Amino acid sequence: MGGSMAEKSRRRPARSAAQNRLKQLEARLAHLESQLQTLRTQTSGSVGAARAKLETLERRAADQIARAQTTLKESLDSITRTLAASKGTVELKASRLTRAVRAGVRAGTRAYRRRARG
Repeated sequence: MGGSMAEKSRRRPARSAAQNRLKQLEARLAHLESQLQTLRTQTSGSVGAARAKLETLERRAADQIARAQTTLKESLDSITRTLAASKGTVELKASRLTRAVRAGVRAGTRAYRRRARG
């Protein structure tokens, strides 16, 4: 059965190390947030020493989540800066290549016209 080109599936390019790291951080953060919610639920129904221990665990989990969020934000900032720098480099190279091609076309046109006259 024939389909249009738009219907064909395309393979995604392999993820970079930065993308893999970012996905791992996101998964870790989601897991920690889930654990924190469980701890809060358990803490609300506890009393005495058990409650104090659960509150300590809750604070530790909250600290880990804060660190994971900070790391994730720093990673995203780093990726954003890298992409911006890459975009600038690509634009500069494309501009130079365009000027070089135009200069080559002008030079070729002049050479052709000189030969045609002479």
